[in-house]
Amino acid sequence: MENLRKRFIVEENLEEKKVTEYVERVLPFCKVTKNGAIWLGERPVTNLEKVKIALVARFLANRIEQSIPSEITANELSNSLEIPQDQIRARLKDVRDSKFAFSSENGKHKVRPSEIGKFLDELERKYGEIKK
Repeated sequence: MENLRKRFIVEENLEEKKVTEYVERVLPFCKVTKNGAIWLGERPVTNLEKVKIALVARFLANRIEQSIPSEITANELSNSLEIPQDQIRARLKDVRDSKFAFSSENGKHKVRPSEIGKFLDELERKYGEIKK
């Protein structure tokens, strides 16, 4: 039964090795301030990609610095990404519908950890693999 539990019940936490890998891969696209704001890099990414990058960045930042929340609101996204609220809400609906992220009752959004690697693969395919 224990073997079955380990295979079937998954943890939301990522191993430190994965967190390190994902941070290295997302770093060329953004940085996170100590208060959790997202600073995007100069890459010409779409608004949907900006929202996804921000969700990934906040989640990973929380794994490194627990004072930074892993969830983010539409208002925080709008302010950090400099995208109008209505566009942010539309992109958040897209990420929820695609199961990339979910929202809590208080309007905060959080990436599904299982989606991070796939998304970073897509970014690297589209914009070229990042040299470390």
